[in-house]
Amino acid sequence: MSARGARLQLKPSAVVGAILYRPKTGYQWRELPARAFFGGSGLSWQGVYRHFRKWAAGGSLRKAWAQPLKSRRRLLDLSSTQLDGRQTLSKDGGEHVGYQARKAAKTCNSLSLSDSRGTLLAGSGPP
Repeated sequence: MSARGARLQLKPSAVVGAILYRPKTGYQWRELPARAFFGGSGLSWQGVYRHFRKWAAGGSLRKAWAQPLKSRRRLLDLSSTQLDGRQTLSKDGGEHVGYQARKAAKTCNSLSLSDSRGTLLAGSGPP
């Protein structure tokens, strides 16, 4: 164990797959099916979230997202784009949670932008 914590015992691509599963499905971190992704490796939703926060703060996720889009931009179909918004129930509250009267619950909003083929171009954190 180093001064920064334990080393990742899994392939980073497996963790990235779990991170990308969340905006695709709209799940909360707590609902992430970590066992389906990692089997008995012991990495839970908290571990995936910890890696997400560390990589997002360091700029690694932004670079990993932008580079493939830039290198394959000719393959994107931007004849039309789709903006989608979703509300996810947040029963345990959180920093960016508001009460939605029509849902009679606390929810968190997020937005996603995709090309006409459904390739995710951008996503927002909670506004």
